[in-house]
Amino acid sequence: MDTTTTYDIRHRLHRYDTAVQETRDHALERSSFGRYRAGAPYFAQYPLREILASFKGDAALTEALAEYDRITRELKIVERTGGRAYREELFRDLTAYTETYRTLLCYHELGMCDEGGSADLLVRDEIAILLLELRRDFPLTDIEREVILLDDALRNIQDAERTVLPVKNPPEGAVSMSDPLWQQCPRARRQK
Repeated sequence: MDTTTTYDIRHRLHRYDTAVQETRDHALERSSFGRYRAGAPYFAQYPLREILASFKGDAALTEALAEYDRITRELKIVERTGGRAYREELFRDLTAYTETYRTLLCYHELGMCDEGGSADLLVRDEIAILLLELRRDFPLTDIEREVILLDDALRNIQDAERTVLPVKNPPEGAVSMSDPLWQQCPRARRQK
């Protein structure tokens, strides 16, 4: 295993540990989009678990796996302490993130997104993680169906953006893509 991967795993373990500690220590300060979020431990845990599974059997990871197990035991304590209220908080966050995903797509479709637009939909990854985490606690069929529809809408938006061709000879008075005002528009910067 190369040192970059080992460093990355250690860094991710540290983030996971910090997320669990902050979720425990700042329960009264948690909010869906605040500094302390109920889902933060899972947002760190799920990608880390996937990475560790890909190196299964690697002796160099023995210490990392032991650390991962220790942190996961601490997360289980946070879950038990928080009880049903903690799981409901995660569900409320899932609902808020799904609404945010819908809103981001609407803004993007209207050309109101910042540079990067739909490419920076980190909230979509968080939705996926919460769907996996909460499926044993809540009926999620409606949210899953909505997310599938939103994913389809995102693909349609991205496909439409790829197929838009610049006008070679714009009509009199039309804004040309070479116009300096157009170049300042976030949509124009994405098309470069």
